[in-house]
Formats: sequence, structure tokens, C-alpha cells
Amino acid sequence: MGSRTKPSQTAKVSRNQLRSTPTSRLMARPNSHRKMLRHRYTLIAMILVLIIVACTNTSESEFSQLTQSPTESTALRIWWDKGFNPEEDEALQQLVSNWEQKTGHKIKLTFYTTDERSQKAQRFLQAGNLPDIIMSFKAESTLNPRLAWEGKLVDVSDIIEPVKNLYPESVLQTVRFYNNVEQKWSYYGVPIHQATIHIYYRRDLLEQVGRTDKDIPQDWDSFWEFWKQVHDDLQAQQKQDIYGLGLPMSVEAGDTYQSFEQILEAYDVRILDSEGQLQVDQPQVRRGIIKCLDWYTQFYQQGYVPPDAVNWLNPDNNRNLLNRVIVMTPNASLSIPAALRQDPDTYRNKLGIIEFPNK
Repeated sequence: MGSRTKPSQTAKVSRNQLRSTPTSRLMARPNSHRKMLRHRYTLIAMILVLIIVACTNTSESEFSQLTQSPTESTALRIWWDKGFNPEEDEALQQLVSNWEQKTGHKIKLTFYTTDERSQKAQRFLQAGNLPDIIMSFKAESTLNPRLAWEGKLVDVSDIIEPVKNLYPESVLQTVRFYNNVEQKWSYYGVPIHQATIHIYYRRDLLEQVGRTDKDIPQDWDSFWEFWKQVHDDLQAQQKQDIYGLGLPMSVEAGDTYQSFEQILEAYDVRILDSEGQLQVDQPQVRRGIIKCLDWYTQFYQQGYVPPDAVNWLNPDNNRNLLNRVIVMTPNASLSIPAALRQDPDTYRNKLGIIEFPNK
């Protein structure tokens, strides 16, 4: 089945609505390959340059406070998703340092984990005190739609237009929101990252029960039954519990809704029509959602998913896979292999990756 894409986004907070300070967060996708990391930060650098160029085209009076002196009170404040590896944060810090030296202006860069960022943004939103720029992997579904609706994000069409031809239309749609204050649709975020969700699994645990990669079925029903059988076989062998399926079940984990979107896609449940209108009140759609919920939760009810999956935060499915508590888990980043980059044997031989099965 086709995996749906999740672009990370940068959003600029409106100075008319909130205090002038830049912050932004992106959930940087860790990558052990230097080439991909280099391409990534080249793109980020380009976007930051475009943002700064757009800022310089804004009226001088609006930005006078930012250009008076390079003190913290006038610094551009940016919130950024904390990377899974120190190298990610260090690369961004170096990029910021280079920009500060070149321009003479200051950036106050703050890193938050994905979970911290959501909580922090809610508190700052209530207080009317958000950063100037927010970079967040989760922004498309958690922050940007609401902030754009309330008129608290800057229209960034002038940033999008020069590079519009670089984006597929489906990606541009993820940053196009309705501003209920100005009564218009426009671009309120800049996509800088795109990911597809895959399934990571432990080859070494499959080998314990006499199976290999080639034994994993590709048709939908047989695929999920396979992991249940692996679970049963491991439980019969092990004194400690090892669970066949690492499906996130919590409200807090972004992996939960990303995984559930795959299930909706697999069963052809469309919760939005072609115009973007919610259609969950239609009987057929409602029945489809209930069917998907029943399908997804059955594995938890049958004991194939760890009991604490209902309380997982974003990193927890990773931890459970790395600690050999679960055999497989869906994930939309390279955080799992990146965590193993110093362990070549596990990285190359004990960890597997596969697409979702055919629907």
C-alpha cells in the first residue's frame, strides 16, 4: 500500500498577534549516512536564507527591535525539534553560529523534544508569547492548522512562491490553511522534510523461532498473522515476555495516528472528501472508522501488544524495539537505525526494515 507522507514544517508566528521573537522546531530525521545529512542541512540553510530574505522585505519599523543590537532581548527566537543524535543538534548550532557571524544578529535557539514542544507551545499560546519561528515535524497536525485559523501565523507565500516548483502539490497542501481572521486560504508553513512510514523489525528475534526475512508475507491478512505466530512461538521459548507487535496505542504518540492513517488507507476509509470537508457523520464512513478501530485494537486486547503501549510517548516504541521487548514497530523516521549506528552488527544484520503489506 502507498505510504502517506508527513512533511516537517516551519511556521513564522505573526507579529501582529504575538510577541516578536523567532522560534521554530523540526523533528530532524537522524541519518547515519553523511550524504543525506548534508543534503538535509543544505535544504534547511536554503529555507532559513529565504526566511531571512522575506524578513528583510518587511517594513523596517516592524523589525526595528530585532536590528537594534545583538542582545538576547532582540534575538530571533527559534524553537527546533531536538534531534535523536547529538550530531543533528550540533549541525544546526553550527549553521546558526555561521549566520550570526555573517550578519551580526543573534538567534536564540531552543531545542525541545516532540513531547515537550507540544506542551510548551500550549502554555505559551495561552500566555500569548510564542517564538518567531517554530520548526516541527508534527506541526502539520498539531499546531499550524489552529494557529493559522486564529490568525497567529505569518502568511509565508513570499517564501513558498520562489521554490514552489520544487514541491509536489500534495506537499504544498499540507501547509495551506484557512485564516478565519482574514477570511482567506494561504500558505502558513514551509515544508522542509518528507517521510514515509515503514516497519522495523528484529531479524535476530525471527531467527530464534526459525524464520527469516523471506518468510514475511506480503498480503495484508497473512502479514499480521505472521507476527502473531512469531509472538506465540517466542512466548513459548522465553521466560520474559516478548511481544510480536509494537503498535502504539496512546493518544500522545504521533506514531499512533500515523499508523492508524495507514489502516484507514488500507480499508479505503476517507474521513475527508475531495474538498477537505469532514465526513465522519456519514454512516458508511462511520462504519469504516469503527471497523478500523476494532481491527487495530484487537491485537492489544489479544495480548500481542505490550500492556503499556496505551501510555507510550514518541520514543517508547523505539526503546522497546531496541531493548528486544517487541519484534516489530512502525516508524516514520530513521531514529531506530540511527540509534544503532555505533553497533555495526545490529545495524546491518539484526535490524530489518519493510514496507507495509499490500492492502
